[in-house]
Amino acid sequence: MVSHLAWLDHDETQRRRVMQAIDQFRDEGTVDELGLGSIRDTFSALLLPGLSTLHTRARYLLFIPWLAQASAAEAKDPRGLASLLREKEFRLIESLDRGGETQGLIGRTSKRRLQRLPSGMFWSATAHYGLRTDGRSIAATLRQAYDAARFDRRTEASDDPGARPDAAPTGFDPRLPQPPEDLLTETTFELSPSEAEYLRERMCTTQARSMFPWLFQHGVDADAPFLWQHHAADALKGPLAGTIDHGRRFSIAMAGATVLYNLTLARAKDDDELVVGYTEAWQDWVTEVHTTRVLDGWDTAEFWELMHRTGKITPPTVGFVDAWIDAAGHETAAPSGGAQKLVRDREVQLKGARARLGGNIAGVNAWRGQSGGQLTYNWPVAVRILGDVIAGLEN
Repeated sequence: MVSHLAWLDHDETQRRRVMQAIDQFRDEGTVDELGLGSIRDTFSALLLPGLSTLHTRARYLLFIPWLAQASAAEAKDPRGLASLLREKEFRLIESLDRGGETQGLIGRTSKRRLQRLPSGMFWSATAHYGLRTDGRSIAATLRQAYDAARFDRRTEASDDPGARPDAAPTGFDPRLPQPPEDLLTETTFELSPSEAEYLRERMCTTQARSMFPWLFQHGVDADAPFLWQHHAADALKGPLAGTIDHGRRFSIAMAGATVLYNLTLARAKDDDELVVGYTEAWQDWVTEVHTTRVLDGWDTAEFWELMHRTGKITPPTVGFVDAWIDAAGHETAAPSGGAQKLVRDREVQLKGARARLGGNIAGVNAWRGQSGGQLTYNWPVAVRILGDVIAGLEN
């Protein structure tokens, strides 16, 4: 859904501010003001599991296990594991910087002032894709790898190889590719063919029912803003095709509620530029709903069965979504009073006295011009991560 703003002769700074706000309707990392996150996350888990808006480049999936294992091997005392890993992550920032990397480099600006390190951002994903063997925390896995390293050092000098026990489990997949020798000297995000093949195999094997196998076969489409606009989407058959269709319908339908939320706030704040921008965004949404007939023939009973089977959706969320879907097909260029009440009541239901639309003047004044966004289910993240892997396979 794109807003074709017609007031380009206004002040350039104000125009740019509004354009940026409207553009962010494809950024689902923004605040979930209307409580749609449970449905969003259910679709993400079904289609593109393990990915997060925090994820930038695929090679971090290998960097983190490599650094954790190196920390465990070098540590003299388990109490120093966390600080040793932290130091290695800082050195990785410097190494990637020396390698000329800019896009997706976590900590590029902050350097050693970085508070949220890559290990915390990618830790869950390494378990999702089987690079780790269980769901333990960073601290617990570091301790397991440390104990394993000590155990192996005690047994590797045995004179009787047949009497040696198998290597102690480290918590990481023993098939992990070996790290390059210059990892912390000068490195890049470019995956070697063997590294890329390993990640492809892990993602497809552990998430065989997701979109990953299909996307590795057909490629990612960087020009498609949404997964359902992939150039080969018509070739997709089976259950995933149905899931994507439900996700497409839900994303488009509920985008109108988010636009209306922002439009109502823009009016409450008396921001004429934002009012114009969100009014046109609303009109674009109405046009899209009617021209694509996205609500026609939608089996919402099947949609809810899918959501309840795989996610945890509360009854108030179901009630709000059903009411909005019922109203969406009847909306026109000017939002109806019923639609505005649905959005207002939903925020009050979620936030109580903190709700901006419930009379929280301070909250309205603190609003920065954009909240929420049209749901992509982490598709832009998949384009980056899978694109890296595919590029490595083609090297």
